[in-house]
Amino acid sequence: MTTSHQPDPAASADVERLVAKAVAVRRAGQLDASARYFEQALARDPRHPEALSSYAMLLLEAGDLRGAIRFGQAAIAVDPGRPSAHHVVGQAFCRAGRLAEGIAELQRAIALRPDAFEARVHLGNALLDAGDPAGAEQHLARARDLAPNSAAVHVNLGNVYRRMEHPGKAIDAYRRAIELDDRVPQALNNLGTLLAELGDVDGALAAYREALALAPERASTWSNLLLALSRTDRVTATELATEHRAYGRYFGQRIRPLPPVAPRPLAERRLKIGYVSSDFLSHALALFIEPLLAGHDRKRFEIYCFHCSRSADDVTARLAGLVEHFVPVADMSDDALAERVRSEAIDILNDLNGHTAHNRLLLFLLKPAPIQVTWLGYLGTTGLSTMDYRLTDARADPPGVTEALHTETLWRLPDTLWCYQPYAFAPDVGSLPAQAHGHVTFASLNSPGKVSANVVGLWGQLLAALPDARLLLITSPFAQRIAELDRLFALAGVTPGRVEYLPRQSTADYLALYNRADMALDTWPYTGAATTCDALWMGVPVVTLAGDRSVSRSGASILWNAGLRELVAEGPQDYVSRALTLARDLPRLGKLRATLRERMRASRLTDAARFTRAVEDAYRAMARRESGRLR
Repeated sequence: MTTSHQPDPAASADVERLVAKAVAVRRAGQLDASARYFEQALARDPRHPEALSSYAMLLLEAGDLRGAIRFGQAAIAVDPGRPSAHHVVGQAFCRAGRLAEGIAELQRAIALRPDAFEARVHLGNALLDAGDPAGAEQHLARARDLAPNSAAVHVNLGNVYRRMEHPGKAIDAYRRAIELDDRVPQALNNLGTLLAELGDVDGALAAYREALALAPERASTWSNLLLALSRTDRVTATELATEHRAYGRYFGQRIRPLPPVAPRPLAERRLKIGYVSSDFLSHALALFIEPLLAGHDRKRFEIYCFHCSRSADDVTARLAGLVEHFVPVADMSDDALAERVRSEAIDILNDLNGHTAHNRLLLFLLKPAPIQVTWLGYLGTTGLSTMDYRLTDARADPPGVTEALHTETLWRLPDTLWCYQPYAFAPDVGSLPAQAHGHVTFASLNSPGKVSANVVGLWGQLLAALPDARLLLITSPFAQRIAELDRLFALAGVTPGRVEYLPRQSTADYLALYNRADMALDTWPYTGAATTCDALWMGVPVVTLAGDRSVSRSGASILWNAGLRELVAEGPQDYVSRALTLARDLPRLGKLRATLRERMRASRLTDAARFTRAVEDAYRAMARRESGRLR
């Protein structure tokens, strides 16, 4: 039974002075001194609710989640009606990935104090993380009412509207935050990310550069900028590489590698391989990483997966069951994670993100592993001098073409850099739609952010040359984006109604869309990978334009390995020509429809055993090279 706190009057004044000192020095940023004062106060009165609650908040700020929960819960046990104690425990639970418990504590804090602004904000963010954007909007809107001039709450509301696919509201919220405080880099960063998703790469680049001018130390904004630059044809391949090297130089000057470790004798021991990713969940990456994780030779390799996301789902559980060590690291600092990698004596650390969301590239600047590799998630250089290799193939990175664009040494696998595992629930391949409709239907079901103005111009030429053809295009429901696409198509003489704009789809509905398409058109300069494989699996041939940089050649790599090199164009007009030739050949389209799935099944793109051996041979060769170099 909880009893009220009744301190010894004789000690009370001394404890109050210590707590006051602790709070004062904490506000001055002297966290160690603050901790000492709190500890002295609690030594005199272990049940002092203000000391317990405030000490818990200090521990939370220091990243000690267990300590924050322990002392916050002790404060609640003494004084259940203290909102600040429930608030700090709720935050700690949320940061520890225990969202349900965190949300419950934050709700208790608000029930005790309905006007608690920060608790409302934290609860709104937690509900968004838990997949309840409507609940998040309710609490963040109330927080906005409590503090209408808070830029931060408008940023958080923008995040909610983005998740709810209300891009107009999200843009308005981010811009309102910037109006209130034009020195909030998070508002500019998030606005940039939304604009990039909508296909407004120029607007995104401007927002990112403004955010970096305010806060150049924000690595995530650098990565967002580099990803957006990869999606525009307004920079040359050399300029793109220069931007990546600038990122590597900036952070390389501020983060020093750990002391090197001597290589362990290779002999016949198992190599320890660590994969680092935020996408070990329902994500396109799983289509390509799962066959490798499942196929690794456990007698020769010991596999670690370092999961950098707080999110997890059934795919996470499935992937975790394939490896010996699955380590959640979302709440580890880069320094702590580097020490963990060192303590495990990882031989080869493989980054699967590149500059995609929630990457841990700064970890690789610490050089925790003697060999560091990047692969799969990002077709391009990381810009890091400490990244030793990038796994690729001779079609994505032809010899003599892209080496100068990388800080890494390119390690070309013998066949392909891809190993595709189709969705188990993919529908059967349907009949050719053109035979029923009397016209060809093109489709581009790639991420809307990959649809550049120039590629829309090429699609417009196709549609103009085939007056009855139609195009299925996944895009944002944002009216301004659709109006811009209509404008671009109109420049080619394409009338409204010939392009069907589709919202984002569930995976099952997305796959079913391919049964409405005769041909797929790849994006450019950022070409598709998973979407290209999915289309081929569904019997839909893809025409791609191979460019002068790695990110423009993923489609070429996949089509060559599928035996469809005739669908790889070498220039914009060649792209239009090859697409027109195929679109006018219905017998050939019908034959491809009937045979592509079996062709994929028999290709090297789905030969998991062959691919796994190639990757493992590469790892062994890298280890031998490193061992010989440091001998």
